[in-house]
Amino acid sequence: MFGEYKTVVLDQKEGIVISTKSVLHKYTKHVLISGLSLQKSIARILGLASFHSISLVHLVFFSLHAYSKKNTDWVGLHFFEDFDMQKNSITFKSIKNQYTLSFDNTNPCIHKRINDSLQHNDILSRITHRYHESISWSCPLNSHKTGSMIFNTDFYKPTDALISFNFKHVIDEIIHDWHYIYICHVAREHVLKR
Repeated sequence: MFGEYKTVVLDQKEGIVISTKSVLHKYTKHVLISGLSLQKSIARILGLASFHSISLVHLVFFSLHAYSKKNTDWVGLHFFEDFDMQKNSITFKSIKNQYTLSFDNTNPCIHKRINDSLQHNDILSRITHRYHESISWSCPLNSHKTGSMIFNTDFYKPTDALISFNFKHVIDEIIHDWHYIYICHVAREHVLKR
């Protein structure tokens, strides 16, 4: 199956979905603002060496084996409220305990990776909300809370660097990127040349 298909998705509603395309790779290259480069830059500035996620404020896709050209497992942390580690395996428990998802042969430091990825998403969440405020788009900081672990600070403890972090230069770069992407989108819709 893995020789022919690049993506296998376990979906709550659709069950098992398979595709010959690499869904996350295409998403990060063509849809995600600034690709992953901006997210990786923010992680580097914050000193989050174990950052292994795609952070989208109310959605966080976490890589169990880091970014890899080989097969890797991605978990949507926004579907889960807790996780448990036993030796070298990890089990995620869904919101309201509807189901569990287990993986073997995980990195022994996976809890650090989850912590750093959730801190990273928290920072991006605050940056995004500040951006929305700057363009007069009211969006309460807690508007995406769902009971998932991505908004539960028991799973991540802000470091001193995160507490004292100055967002200004990162926010300026994001605003510039978002405006540029919006202008490019409008130009494509109206067949304008750059």
